[in-house]
Amino acid sequence: MNTVERFAELLNDDSVEAWRERVFLVGRDLGYEHTLLAIFPSRDSQALAHAFLHTNFPDELLGKYDGENMGEIDPILSHCMARSTALVWSPDIFAVPRQRELYQAFCSHGIRSGLTLPYHGPKGEFGLLSFASGASPDERFTRAAQHHIPDLSCFRDFIFETFCNFMTRPSLVKGNIEITSRELECLKWCATGKSSWDIAQLMNCTESTVNFHFANIRRKFGASSRRLAIVKAIRMGFITL
Repeated sequence: MNTVERFAELLNDDSVEAWRERVFLVGRDLGYEHTLLAIFPSRDSQALAHAFLHTNFPDELLGKYDGENMGEIDPILSHCMARSTALVWSPDIFAVPRQRELYQAFCSHGIRSGLTLPYHGPKGEFGLLSFASGASPDERFTRAAQHHIPDLSCFRDFIFETFCNFMTRPSLVKGNIEITSRELECLKWCATGKSSWDIAQLMNCTESTVNFHFANIRRKFGASSRRLAIVKAIRMGFITL
């Protein structure tokens, strides 16, 4: 099976779980132990908690990243927001003290090198796809990563194309607000007092996917919290109690 045929297998996956494992498997087969796929609801949000996130990065590292707002200083994220070209990591890009602290956090969890591909979608979507390794970030790794860029750029395109299959559903429009059926389902469960974890179990998805839906819901309703979004949704007739 050639490379493109293998990537195209993503189109046949009928569950997010199978799709995610296929993404991780391609990374492992290329020598990257860790994969991170993050799609942010807007370019203004840099918190992983608000992203559609699939990753096998260590939970402790992700917690430190979000808990200390490292997205504000992350040179990888800054590169992806400003450019469309792939970035091969090196210690040199972590130039200021807090960036060096971030790199040391990576190293302490066995991540020393990596490759990141930005994504800028046709409707303003913003995301990134990172493959990371414990390999030394030396010239040998850099050559290998640069060799992988053409294939992984193709893979990224398949990932984001198939991502839409799982996230896009028929929509409901009232007034000037349009929400998807999955967003509506999240609203209904939240209105009954369910947590993100509860809703993820009920909707057979990840908790980060639920948080991603709620970030979009708050943006669409211009609400600062889920509770306020629910109030507005009730007033507009999206949901009833």
